[in-house]
Amino acid sequence: MGPSGSGKSTLMHVLAGLDTAESGTVQLATDAGLVELMQLDERRLTRVRREHVGFIFQAFNLVPAMTARENILLPSTLGGPAPEKGALERIAEELGLADRLGHRPHELSGGSSSGWRWPGRWSPGLR
Repeated sequence: MGPSGSGKSTLMHVLAGLDTAESGTVQLATDAGLVELMQLDERRLTRVRREHVGFIFQAFNLVPAMTARENILLPSTLGGPAPEKGALERIAEELGLADRLGHRPHELSGGSSSGWRWPGRWSPGLR
């Protein structure tokens, strides 16, 4: 929603805590209240991103050696909460990708590959 180079990606990266702003404040609403991202050390910022921010990158960012299921569950494996029972299958079914859970990224079509970015957004917990 703006011309190339206008700062859309930079804004999204700052809001998600991936980049820092040159000035001002960046607050994220969490279950525990507002968190000022600019005041967090890297360890606390990592925890906030892991627990409260979902990412959908322009590139696929799927691990080639892992299946679609394993790619989706990776954030939970790295320290997030375990997904609710049946949540992965329900979401995959809603996206029309349930039959592709066992496939590796190179075995997925372009549309299927991009579709797997969405379930990763719901991980951890696949809420």
